[in-house]
Amino acid sequence: MKFTFVNLYPTGTMAQYLLSSYLLKGYLHKFWDGENKLTIDVLNFSADAGAAEICGEIIKDKPDYLGYSAYVWNIEKILDLVKILRGRLNSIHILGGPEISLGRISSLPDPALGDYYVIGEGERRLLHLLRFLEGKSKGLNSGFPKGVARWDNNRMAYEEDTSRITNLDEIPSVYLDGVLDERLYARQQAFVETQRGCRFKCKYCVYHKNLPSISYYSLQRIFDELEHLIVKEQIMALRILDAIFPSDLDRANEIIKYLLELKDGRKIRLPWIFWEFRYDGIGEEFIRLTTSLKNRAKILNTYEIPPLDRPQFYSDMLNDYTVISSVGVESCYKQALNAVGRPGIDTKKFDTFMNMVREYNIVLKIDLILGLPLETFDSYFQGLEFLLPYFKDTDHVLNIHRLQIIPGCALENLCDKYEIEYSKDAPHLVTSTKSFPQEELEHASKLSAILFRIVNSPLRRQFFEAREQTGKGFYGLIEDIFKRVAEEFPKTQLVQNERVDDIYWNDDIFSEIPSRWLTGLLEKRYLQKEC
Repeated sequence: MKFTFVNLYPTGTMAQYLLSSYLLKGYLHKFWDGENKLTIDVLNFSADAGAAEICGEIIKDKPDYLGYSAYVWNIEKILDLVKILRGRLNSIHILGGPEISLGRISSLPDPALGDYYVIGEGERRLLHLLRFLEGKSKGLNSGFPKGVARWDNNRMAYEEDTSRITNLDEIPSVYLDGVLDERLYARQQAFVETQRGCRFKCKYCVYHKNLPSISYYSLQRIFDELEHLIVKEQIMALRILDAIFPSDLDRANEIIKYLLELKDGRKIRLPWIFWEFRYDGIGEEFIRLTTSLKNRAKILNTYEIPPLDRPQFYSDMLNDYTVISSVGVESCYKQALNAVGRPGIDTKKFDTFMNMVREYNIVLKIDLILGLPLETFDSYFQGLEFLLPYFKDTDHVLNIHRLQIIPGCALENLCDKYEIEYSKDAPHLVTSTKSFPQEELEHASKLSAILFRIVNSPLRRQFFEAREQTGKGFYGLIEDIFKRVAEEFPKTQLVQNERVDDIYWNDDIFSEIPSRWLTGLLEKRYLQKEC
């Protein structure tokens, strides 16, 4: 039996693979007990690769089974591949991943396009499906596995699987057990998960998978992987995939202490490390340990580097911090947060947290979502008025995303209630809500692009000086700058396109609106005369 996983990784990523397929490969290798030998290949392609190229490589591999990990960035390409390959290969197509839900399958033009769909965590369910298929090929009927869907006689056949892996060490390490070819991550980027699940059940998210509790890998397993990746393979970046890294704060502190032992005790230069947490879920010890991971005691890169016409926020501005801590604020509007199942912001706790972050000089990536239900144009910018002062004299990154309605998320079933309009094709961007009409949402998106271009660059200092000089609020200042951009650069995407999103403001806007011009605009005397 030949099983081939098809990995379509995001364009532009440092890591040219997906962790999920290798976790599944390792699990199948460990637990496969069928009569037929199981051979497993993983083929990796950029999501922008041509369909003909991808299909050619797949056909050469001659698989009996094809597995696809479907994400928002690759689902449309995957559906095209399956359509093409169905006419050229006699293979069974199995789809899984965050984009695969019962609702998403039912909404496909042809729900029978995939032979089988693995819903939720895939390790055990894929193993049970392959056991079932082997038995079926021998004329045996062992019962269709739970947690796997198929389209049968114009209806969905599916039975929920409530079992789960609670001891995550049951899953082989893709690094320690040699499942993942080290050429893919040596001196590059690696992914590590220390846990699965999330105590929050945010309605726009599918990461929590509705698991009743969080499951963990053993600390020793994590330590062994960190040593392998950092010491032996000398990776450049480590992304910890947990929804909330310090969900168990004592445990997270132990992991940081191990990283410090590598850094100070063994004199190892640590890679970039990315993790996520909530502002109200950590203590001073966690912050103190995090600051010890830096390569310099006091850092303020934004004031020490020149602004360039390219993104600098994940490179120059964060140099020597080691850890980039992502903090999901999402919105400052209580009603919007409540609508998606998140608690409102406690402004006193948030202020205490941000002051502690400033004192210890660690850097944050603060996440916001544009277009949440009940959010309005005014409440969105009122939230920015509250948040932006915390960016002054820091290197923090402002990270704004337009809301996406991910298939299978709880918010998908509330779109009628909140009159949410969005693209049914990936990336499922929201275009309007009952409280945020399309024209206002698109304008807010363009103003966010301006804010992103300036605040996430060394122009930050001039921006805050201009606000103080003019006496304007942040919204008024951004509106003024946008009007000047529209006059000076009328052919930019920002002005001409009806819609811009975070893909644009993370990249093209930096070359479209030059730093030199913005510097002149933001000088105090210039603003006094022209704005």
